[in-house]
Amino acid sequence: MSGRPFFSIAIPSKNRPDRLQQAARSVLEQTFPDVEVIVCDNSDEAEAAATAAAVTALNDSRLVYVRTNGRLSMPDNWERAVADARGQYVGILTDRSVFQPFALERAHREIETTGVPLVGWFGDSYGRGPSGRDFRRRTRTGQGWIVESRRLLEYFLHGHPKHASKRVPKLMTSVCSREVIDRVRSSPLGRICPPVCPDYTSGYLMLAHTDRLVLVDDALFISCGSGNGSSFRRRGALADRFLRDLGMSWQELVDRMPTRACFTSALVLNDLMRLREQLPQAFAGCEIDRVQYYLACLADYERAARRGADLFEDYDELIEGLNRESEDVQATVRSRSIYARAATTLPPDVADEREAALDPDGEGDDGFEHPQFDNVFDAMAWAAQHPHARQGDAASADASIAMPELKHVTAARIQPKRRPSSRRVRTLMAEPR
Repeated sequence: MSGRPFFSIAIPSKNRPDRLQQAARSVLEQTFPDVEVIVCDNSDEAEAAATAAAVTALNDSRLVYVRTNGRLSMPDNWERAVADARGQYVGILTDRSVFQPFALERAHREIETTGVPLVGWFGDSYGRGPSGRDFRRRTRTGQGWIVESRRLLEYFLHGHPKHASKRVPKLMTSVCSREVIDRVRSSPLGRICPPVCPDYTSGYLMLAHTDRLVLVDDALFISCGSGNGSSFRRRGALADRFLRDLGMSWQELVDRMPTRACFTSALVLNDLMRLREQLPQAFAGCEIDRVQYYLACLADYERAARRGADLFEDYDELIEGLNRESEDVQATVRSRSIYARAATTLPPDVADEREAALDPDGEGDDGFEHPQFDNVFDAMAWAAQHPHARQGDAASADASIAMPELKHVTAARIQPKRRPSSRRVRTLMAEPR
């Protein structure tokens, strides 16, 4: 490839040669072809040959293959991948995701129409249900919205916990101008994808270094299966390896939070507070909203516990912290339904299933039957024949994408029963049935 491509899409990968090939293929088959694909292979030595072969088999001059020593942490692998990008706009596609065929064409149209340095979007999912074949599509309008960057940062801190983190345009759900990325990397921080969670940290940094962006209310990619986020919620093997690669402990992940409870919401908020210390001017005014913090962590706990994760000690730590808060914070948190639901959520083998309520603020199964496909490309072909949203016009500043406020978190309708302590829960689990 000669000249400078319009887009560079980096695919940091580790031990997923088959999925990596799908991801790279989806970029190479874009309706907007002016793109380079950088595969940064951080696989273990046993998987490196298969990963290199998967890239070679695609036989496309727009592919760039970079081999690391296999021992980089995830943030370092992301950073390495982006470092080699030559495009005017840069994005990341994880090795378990695929682009919709029109993704870069839509992003290019928004850039050409508005001149924004950042375009973000949302995603559908494939293969997360029990069958491993289900295709789930989010509700969307297809419209693009021009949004002030600072507003999204403030919404992340003070908005509805269910929606706030999803509005952050992470580098894996956006493309950002090379100029902005270079500006961030020339700051005292020196990188665009710092630890702990490079998807969120890159998002915070892009928002802090831009004035406005376009958010496309459409799914331009499909996430396949489960990744590090799910492993963190379950305290799974991927999470343990992630920590070893970083050289950090669970408690260090939340060392700037009101409590030591290690929930996903606390972890990504902790990353923002760490960046505020490193770049105080860029993140001036970013303060923890303690009500949102507790509500988000309670939602994390309930979602994980209903799936069998052992996070009871974290829950106890969270409630002990809540008991130390001001009366206003305590009263507000306890008036929300998530507080009641979390207080009655026990492990699956000791919980009273009759009391298990649907979570109106969570992200569980929506109760619909989802179409089934043998692979994600079949799902995309079907989606093209069954549009889920109108193709929106170019971005508009006349209205805005929905941003429910913290006060709209569902109010409690039941009084919670006293929840046993984690020690009592373990005793119940050990009793013969």
